Amino acid sequence: MRKHVTTRGGHRATGTAADRRASTGAATSAKSQRTREELLSAARKCFTRFGYAETTVERIVAEAGLARGSFYTYFESKVDLFSHLVDTIEHAISAQVATLTATKRGDAFENLLQSNRNYLRVVADNADLYRLVDEMAAHDPDVQKNRLKSRQRHVARVADTIRRWQKTGRASKGIDAEVTAAALVSMLSGFAQWMHVGGDSYDEDTAAIRLTEIWAAACGLTPLARTTPQGSQR
Repeated sequence: MRKHVTTRGGHRATGTAADRRASTGAATSAKSQRTREELLSAARKCFTRFGYAETTVERIVAEAGLARGSFYTYFESKVDLFSHLVDTIEHAISAQVATLTATKRGDAFENLLQSNRNYLRVVADNADLYRLVDEMAAHDPDVQKNRLKSRQRHVARVADTIRRWQKTGRASKGIDAEVTAAALVSMLSGFAQWMHVGGDSYDEDTAAIRLTEIWAAACGLTPLARTTPQGSQR
């Protein structure tokens, strides 16, 4: 009996390629993971060199030095592979930005500064993918929809952080957390993309500090009280 696999698009894929993807997903070896990464890397190079429209599966496998059949062991189509590449950005932000602001204890300003530094670095490291997303979003409603969902997740995360600051007396209780979060996410993402994708040039460390200062001011973020034992000197 042939096993059916639900694809990213929601339909049930059948046939030899679908079976190969199912078995690969069930038992991922080091070799299969390496092959998958080689295909993603090759596609990234081809998308940068030729653009999305002119990149074909044939070009991707030729760049990777693999047989055409290998492609369909790991991906349903060029669209599916592109979606996995774009996920690279989400994974990087989740690991380097969202987790830091959500779990790290200590001074909120310093945590925020490190988070903003990391975000600027994620955009710099993935400038080619951001260009591709911009290109695709202008023509593909699904890409634009996913882009909006990604933004909404980031805004919700920042709004939760602001509300947490408000509850602990760290941030002004008079600001609207949702609107403030949306404005700050727009500021940071827009600045980062102009700097690393659009051609603006700024010192990254200076930019991170100033962006964080603006962020803190918008939230009314107060520094943690630093007290010293009685009779001692700093």
